[in-house]
Amino acid sequence: MRYIVTTIWSVIFMEIIGFIAASLTQMKFDPIQSLIIGVVFGILFAAIIPTITAKSHKDKSVYGK
Repeated sequence: MRYIVTTIWSVIFMEIIGFIAASLTQMKFDPIQSLIIGVVFGILFAAIIPTITAKSHKDKSVYGK
């Protein structure tokens, strides 16, 4: 479930950032490109961040082993 929620929020944020960046640079907004980038970063962050934080706190979760 964590992967799904993180990916959804990542897509939402990337759509907003892509729209603002397209307006600021006077370029055409491409929602498909923002969607793809959001999905990639969402999955990447959902997989990497728990692993990094578990090892830094040395907890006893499955990510800390």
